[in-house]
Amino acid sequence: MKILFLITALCSLLVISYSCASSDSTDEAMTTDKNQEGSVENDTGSVESIPPGEFVRVADMKNFRIQHSAILLDDGKVLVMGGKGLGEKTSHNTYIFETAEIYDPSADTWTFTGMMAINRYAFASGLLPDGRVIVAGGRGILTHAYPDAEIWDSATGEFESIAPMLEPRDEVKGAVLSDGRFFVSGGYNVNYGLRKTAEIYDPATDTWTEISSLVDKRANHTVTVLQDGRVLVTGGGKEDGPYLKSAEIYDSESDTWTTAAPMAISRHSHTATLLQDGRVLVVGGRGKRNNAEIFDPAANTWTRTPDLSEPRGQHTAVITTDGKVIVAGGMGNRSSVELYDPETDTWTALANMEEPRFRHVSVVLNDGTVLVAGGNGKEMILAEVEKFTR
Repeated sequence: MKILFLITALCSLLVISYSCASSDSTDEAMTTDKNQEGSVENDTGSVESIPPGEFVRVADMKNFRIQHSAILLDDGKVLVMGGKGLGEKTSHNTYIFETAEIYDPSADTWTFTGMMAINRYAFASGLLPDGRVIVAGGRGILTHAYPDAEIWDSATGEFESIAPMLEPRDEVKGAVLSDGRFFVSGGYNVNYGLRKTAEIYDPATDTWTEISSLVDKRANHTVTVLQDGRVLVTGGGKEDGPYLKSAEIYDSESDTWTTAAPMAISRHSHTATLLQDGRVLVVGGRGKRNNAEIFDPAANTWTRTPDLSEPRGQHTAVITTDGKVIVAGGMGNRSSVELYDPETDTWTALANMEEPRFRHVSVVLNDGTVLVAGGNGKEMILAEVEKFTR
């Protein structure tokens, strides 16, 4: 009996010890998992951080597109227009679209809307105060610049031709001014080369008015409406160089251009983003630019930020609701994405896109997610679309 009692007691003690050990191991594993949230162990046993955010594929566009345009509409949907893509062959082995389609984030669907009067890419576009969308210029099937302009009306879903620009322009940049008029500057014209002229469209009178010319001829530059209503223009130049590091500011009230302080380096196919504090973040450009700088209109000064992780040109840059800037993709089929925080002057790597791309479009949707559509990818021109959530 004593022997049986001792055996029973020993077994109970072993069970308790095993249970405690198992509990300790579980707690340790849970603690380890908790401590390594947002990280992963690599082959060497060291822990690497996982870039924040997530890209998820959504419905493809109806057409494959590069050098197209995307506008966030007042109802939260996205209008995508024109561009070059895959389709009926032309002399340049690509198709130039006159089509437009609308993305509905709530249904994850693309629907064709009315077609533009002409096939075009590399054109200027903007959202007018009344919710209509204007497009102007660009290049078409005959490979020369257009003066043609038109307006898409959300009420009818159709494009209507309006008065043409005073001169043809492609690789042109435009912006809606604070008074509701549409501003275009520079661009390229096969007959005259780079342009330094500029003009403004008044929707109330359906007229284009020539304004004072820029100081420098430029195409593939940036156009940014500042908080005080003036317009900042930076960089640009010929497709194969030389590129410009000059900047200038247009005042519509006095119809004058003022030379601003030059950027630190020349830039072409870069981006310019208006920050919430009124400064402008300029990023990248052709020629393996992996740097960025910020323009302060009040001081007329440029300040370099820390360098990006990779060179970027023909990428996209959008500002989020909390004032940070998301920069995605770029020449060289980059899938990487970075976030700039103006408060800390830091760049943070985010999750990679599902598809590497450049010459794409990015739009911040009303729910704060970022829609990325089209562009050049590993498999030529893309119809693929993805959405980023931080």
